[in-house]
Amino acid sequence: MYSIDSNRSYELKAEKIRQHASSLEDLRERSEHAMNGEEMQRLITELEKYEITVVKPAKLKDNKRLLEKIKHDYNHDFNQVFDIGRFTILCDNEMKLQTAVAVMKKAGEFHMIVSEDKDYFYKQSKTHHRFHNIKLYVPEYDVYVEMQATLKNFTTLENYSVVENPTLSHHLYEILRCWPIQSGGGDSSHGGILRQAGDQILMQMNDILCEWMDETLVDKLANRYVGSKQLGILKPPQLKEQTQSIIHKVSSLKLMSFVYDQLCSFAPTQTKGKAIYMVLFDFFKKHIIGEAHPATCQEVAAILQMQQKHEINQDLALSQGLHLYIPLQGNNYPHISFAVKGKGYDCHRRMIKFLEDSKASVCVLQGSSGSGKSLFCRHLENFLWRKYHNDSQKHSMPVYISFAKCYGHHQRIDEKEMISQALQLKRISKYMMESIRDQISFIFILDGFDEIFDSYSKRHQLFFINAFHLQQWKATKIIITCRSNVLHDQDIKITLIGNNARKTMMMYLWPFSNEQMGHYIEKFVKSQNTTNYINSNIKSKNKNKNRNSNYNNIIIIIIIIIIIIIIIIIEK
Repeated sequence: MYSIDSNRSYELKAEKIRQHASSLEDLRERSEHAMNGEEMQRLITELEKYEITVVKPAKLKDNKRLLEKIKHDYNHDFNQVFDIGRFTILCDNEMKLQTAVAVMKKAGEFHMIVSEDKDYFYKQSKTHHRFHNIKLYVPEYDVYVEMQATLKNFTTLENYSVVENPTLSHHLYEILRCWPIQSGGGDSSHGGILRQAGDQILMQMNDILCEWMDETLVDKLANRYVGSKQLGILKPPQLKEQTQSIIHKVSSLKLMSFVYDQLCSFAPTQTKGKAIYMVLFDFFKKHIIGEAHPATCQEVAAILQMQQKHEINQDLALSQGLHLYIPLQGNNYPHISFAVKGKGYDCHRRMIKFLEDSKASVCVLQGSSGSGKSLFCRHLENFLWRKYHNDSQKHSMPVYISFAKCYGHHQRIDEKEMISQALQLKRISKYMMESIRDQISFIFILDGFDEIFDSYSKRHQLFFINAFHLQQWKATKIIITCRSNVLHDQDIKITLIGNNARKTMMMYLWPFSNEQMGHYIEKFVKSQNTTNYINSNIKSKNKNKNRNSNYNNIIIIIIIIIIIIIIIIIEK
């Protein structure tokens, strides 16, 4: 017991305040009366004199959201809720913010009491939002009302925010707030790690939004931004075949789904928005997809092209062949003899027409051994990659697959998974294969069917599209090569054409004509002269320089003589 001296004034400070309601409905009723009461209206009028915007919520928080928050944040104690109806005070600059705080601190003039005063404008809050929070006690209704003051540039309040996608951080916060700590969000230890990483990106987003982060770092993030249409965000495998009801129940899946949807739909144009997008993408890449796996169509394309270059560099003959490539001639029927009248067409141009023909889906490319089928396919692949990079939205990714290498790598290949296994040989992650299959449009170039036909025919006599389950892939076109006169006509009809005759184009490569031979020799000589010039410069200090140059010239002459003899034999 303490005696009270009437000649002195006392200040009573509570470490923790609570509402005094008897039920949630009682709290709602008291809050609504206080927010509409005369005391509060007088305070709002005073704030508005300084051209400060006071935003009153159109309605109090609904019971569903309140009950979730009471359960997760306050251990079922509704008397710990203060933001059931919060006033947001929006200021143009820091000076007006200080004015707003000063006015609210004079609450006694409006028959209210400042019960809690927390400044998170100059020091970071738990979520790194930037605001000044004051709780006012309204004696008339025995209830506390929350007042939150911030700058207009920092608010995420809809219809008042100048920030792109203002509800993003709030929705992310709501997902993380409801995360069941003990269960790890349905994913045990990984769920806990995901939750912690989610908290970190929420703070990073708010650091960008509220300008805690250094401007140069924000600019650095924003400069990395690439739009989702260009990236082609791949769907997380964890969401495969999950219903919305299951996703909603499991926090980790809910977070993954939310981040994926945001990355696909959010298209920022401002620096802050772009920086926030990249923070979200980095989280998606590292913690949802995994850094070892491609997270976008763009990454898949980069991996495939890197592997393509590696395959070409490992094959010296192929590399030289592409360097000296001469356009091939062909027709819809096999070559008989140059003595027989008939002119072939440019195979590359004809193949482009096939690729642009919406009615055709398969091209069977035949030619004799050494006619240049593989070289043609590789040259076409290079051309299609250039088209893809010019407009990845319009064109499909080309994928060259050697049947011999694919079958040779696996002792017993699962033909239903042949495409998947071929892509894995090209360093594409098996983990992401289903997302890649469902989302990426391909042009498959399947080379050397004749080389695996014996093994293939022992298992079944099926149309190759059915055998390799190609219908499960988003393949806009399929090109398959085969040596002439290896498969019987009936085999070709069953395995390569099937019931797809109307959608199948047959193309036969023809041997080099005299004109093509001439072009090849000319290109070869120019190539060798260039090589000799480079070699002579490199070996300029070498005493044997002239002897090496003469040796190379002799080799060129011998090769030209051999080619001329071949031409003479062909003509005869």
